[in-house]
Amino acid sequence: MQIGALDRIEGAVAEKLQSGHADEARFGFAARMANATPPVDEGFRQALRARILADLTETAESAHKETKETEEEWTRTAKARVRTIKLWRVSPGVAWAAILVLAALTLTLVVSWYAGMWKPDMEARTPPETETHTPPVGPIPQLESADVDALANRLNGAPAPRTVVVFPGDYAPALAGRVQHEVVPLTLRGTLAPAAIQAALGAALPPSGLVDVILIGQDATGAARQVRATLERRLYRLYRPGETGTEAFGALERNQYVVGPEAATVEPIGVVFENGVELVAAGVLDDPEPGKPLRLAFDWRVSEQVNDSVVVFAHLICDGGQLVAQRDAVPGNGMFPVESWEPGEVVRDQFALLLPPELPPGEYEVRVGIYNSTSGQRYRSAGEGGEPHVVVRQYTVED
Repeated sequence: MQIGALDRIEGAVAEKLQSGHADEARFGFAARMANATPPVDEGFRQALRARILADLTETAESAHKETKETEEEWTRTAKARVRTIKLWRVSPGVAWAAILVLAALTLTLVVSWYAGMWKPDMEARTPPETETHTPPVGPIPQLESADVDALANRLNGAPAPRTVVVFPGDYAPALAGRVQHEVVPLTLRGTLAPAAIQAALGAALPPSGLVDVILIGQDATGAARQVRATLERRLYRLYRPGETGTEAFGALERNQYVVGPEAATVEPIGVVFENGVELVAAGVLDDPEPGKPLRLAFDWRVSEQVNDSVVVFAHLICDGGQLVAQRDAVPGNGMFPVESWEPGEVVRDQFALLLPPELPPGEYEVRVGIYNSTSGQRYRSAGEGGEPHVVVRQYTVED
């Protein structure tokens, strides 16, 4: 009976995993319970099976003990009866119903635990290594009115309409009343796994255009690093001439980005530089337009650990020598230094260059390379006569 109840519930959960809906005619209450749960996965099913099996075994042993004691007491006090009534023989339906009710309650508790609403004192499932349950934000700082005004004035002075994303989201109302652009909170709950941050960020972002991300009091928290890394992977940080895309207003930090495809199309390059860093692939997502962002994406890899600090440069050059736009930075705006790369790991570095309002006519090319951050010495591509850069795209701009 125990295994039958367990198999019924496990079968319903397994069917929901495969088809998204359990057959209620086949599994009865177990299917109804499974269909009422949030999305489940294999880890949930295994945890459910172990928990129900333990509870059913414990309940059965307890029920057997209580039944035995009851039977002995009944025998002692009912000697005048013709035969002893043994409760456990005359009430299998009651026992079956009790087990099903217990299983339903157990299922509800496990589902609640799985959804993060309740954490029982039991052996929890091991979360994926990428998850962390550090509180999303550090101590909430008090904002200075002058800092908020300065940031609002800066945002309101931006000519193009944009979305302003605020993290932690609790601060969004303080800016919404002073900023002319759309203000959206970025709210994280429960987990700082990259997928969870990606989902929250995706819900806050427009499908395209410019985005200002305001980080408040997030200089040294674990949440800050997770959010910053996700921003650099998901968006294209906007580099203006002489700027890094970051401004500080007291505890408020403004970061400027361009929305782009989550998975940019890149073309194979396969150039290895003399320090062992390989430019695996590159993508230029836009044609150069005056005053518009030029989005770029590069995939890098090392075959062995690299210990020196490396800066990646991307330069838009006109007529073989005139520098029109550039970005020189540690990959991910400092979030993905080459020294931290694991051999064989492909690291995406993506960003956008804001082009000047006027582009002179001529032949343009996008040059990419790397140099030592201490000495400034550029690394050449491996092999005799290697160049200190790679040309990844060429354009012609006409009058």
